[in-house]
Amino acid sequence: APWAQAADAASQSGGEPLWDVIVVGAGGAGLAAAVGAKEWGAERVLLLEKQPTAGGHTMVASGSLNALVEGFGDSAERFFDDTFEAGEGKADPELVQRLVEGSRQVLPWFRSLGVAFEDVPYEAYNGSWPRAWRSVASHPGFRFISALMRRFKALGGEVRYGARAEWLLTEDDYDDTRITGVRLQGGEEIRGRAVVLATGGWGANAHLRRRWRPQLTDVYRTTFSPLRPEEDPATGDGIRMAEAVGARLRDMDAVMAIPYWGGRVLDYPGAEMFLDDSGRRFVDETATWSAIFEKLIETGASSFWVVTDERSRKGETFAGKFASGVVKSAPDLASLAREMGVDVSVLRETFRQHNAAALSGEDWAFGRKCFMQTIEQPPFYFGRERFDIHYCCGGIAISTEAEALSLEGRAIPGLYAAGETAGGVHGRFRLGGNGLTDAFVFGRIAGESAASFAARTVREMRTRRPKRA
Repeated sequence: APWAQAADAASQSGGEPLWDVIVVGAGGAGLAAAVGAKEWGAERVLLLEKQPTAGGHTMVASGSLNALVEGFGDSAERFFDDTFEAGEGKADPELVQRLVEGSRQVLPWFRSLGVAFEDVPYEAYNGSWPRAWRSVASHPGFRFISALMRRFKALGGEVRYGARAEWLLTEDDYDDTRITGVRLQGGEEIRGRAVVLATGGWGANAHLRRRWRPQLTDVYRTTFSPLRPEEDPATGDGIRMAEAVGARLRDMDAVMAIPYWGGRVLDYPGAEMFLDDSGRRFVDETATWSAIFEKLIETGASSFWVVTDERSRKGETFAGKFASGVVKSAPDLASLAREMGVDVSVLRETFRQHNAAALSGEDWAFGRKCFMQTIEQPPFYFGRERFDIHYCCGGIAISTEAEALSLEGRAIPGLYAAGETAGGVHGRFRLGGNGLTDAFVFGRIAGESAASFAARTVREMRTRRPKRA
């Protein structure tokens, strides 16, 4: 192929040797891709990160990691159905199947990297089944990133920080356009045999929001950094770069908004109440986030109260929220009503109805089915909550091998995508606990596929090299 001959000539002329695989983005998906490429045999792998540190959104993740593990009543069929139905039937079924099957290897892989998990899974918010696993150590996102980075460096991988990729380099190769590297901000060009895009979503890019989801105006922040939105790295870099070389995008208006940085302190459903400004429930608290968001809009409010009690198991964000005053405690219902600014008799009746529904399993008001406990043991923990942009389900269309697909549905030679940069895995809505699973499963697949492509390219160059006389 013309590209192979040109690349071979460049590497043989004393110039900078080609990278086998260039990975753009050092979050969970990017690091999984970089490690996957090295473990698959790629010799020279470069990881580019525009931020001064690695981690991306995975660094601040609560840690819910869905995985199919035998012995806990789950099955591949149930996992597939839950994922496909959560996405309203709009996900690519082949990608969902690959996600489910790939999830079997996630826990063993991370255990081999030194990450320990609790013995029993739990049901993540909007997770449909107890298949989410939590790391034993605190700050799970940090643990995942650290484990992957240690492995990548131990394998001889190279990392460059402050390196923002802006364009993909291309060359025509007969009927296809082949990816040959990236151009960084400032003009530097880095050549490689394969490129993996793992730059996250686009929720922090106001321009792209206006293009694909204009309802999400500038008033909405992101869950990564709600107080300083300029710090969120999810600006759609990889998606923009791929679209410029003819990649197909899909489901771009499928954006998840969730309550995260306010009064919510649990990682599982069924042990808290969502209350309006009068102190009354307004929704089934275990419904999908999109359904709860719509109900909140119907109330005319932009925020709501979240209340739980002493017995519930607090999640990773509780300590920080409580220390900062975002979440407060009240020793009794009268104090809680006073702090919330609601009528104590209204609040007492709300608690009575909720606890009666929890004991009977019948929620006549909102049809809720999941009750993990009553809420009656003080102190009560409460705080205001609002919806922020959390996840973009749409992105670059990919194959089951994480190949980026063209507008015609063909694989773009040398280009791969994974994590929130890719679309098709989740459809319209992402099942709770599947975000990290997607990043790690398809990140690893993308790295392995890119390494295989690079190896084939080397073999191609060698077979086409003219023999000496």
